[in-house]
Amino acid sequence: MRKVTFIAVGIIAALVFFQNRYRVINFILGQNQIRHYFIHLMMRIPFFRNKFIQQAF
Repeated sequence: MRKVTFIAVGIIAALVFFQNRYRVINFILGQNQIRHYFIHLMMRIPFFRNKFIQQAF
């Protein structure tokens, strides 16, 4: 019974997160240090770096 309840709560939590995913991302990336780290991390990946550079110039 606990396993079924745990699975049901997990599915509901995933559904709520999916419906509000952009709010969550905006809230997380709204923090300066986290945003700086995320951009630094993305710029280390060649695909993202090339796409960013092409759009910037």
